[in-house]
Amino acid sequence: MPRQAAASAEFSANGSTRSQIVPPADLNALERAEFVAVVLGSPASHFLPADIATLAAYARAVVAERRAAGELDAAPVITSPTGDKPSPWLPIWLGQLRACTTLARRLNINPAGRVATKPSEPDAPISYYERMGLLESRADDETN
Repeated sequence: MPRQAAASAEFSANGSTRSQIVPPADLNALERAEFVAVVLGSPASHFLPADIATLAAYARAVVAERRAAGELDAAPVITSPTGDKPSPWLPIWLGQLRACTTLARRLNINPAGRVATKPSEPDAPISYYERMGLLESRADDETN
């Protein structure tokens, strides 16, 4: 078997990055299970190691949203001497639901992220002169 370059050691032959995506140690059991479910429910090369913090935040938000939904379901209205009021869990649930949708969009795990997008037009090939112009340009050059 030929030697492999050190640069290829981080990635598998099929382009999968799943072996690098492990839940952080600070997640509890429910959050860890949600983290793993999201990673395994997505294509093998969908997430990068840089996504671990966002995935952990998403897992925490999902678990917190489920807890708030359960508490809200158990007591949607609080009766007090001044009258009935909505449960204090309502704004918590709404905040966690908002966090879930925002993070799902960032991680591209929402339904819109599963739809394959087709490029509108293929990019025109870049000429040798354009490529060299980009390679040789400097930040201090000004084009007017």
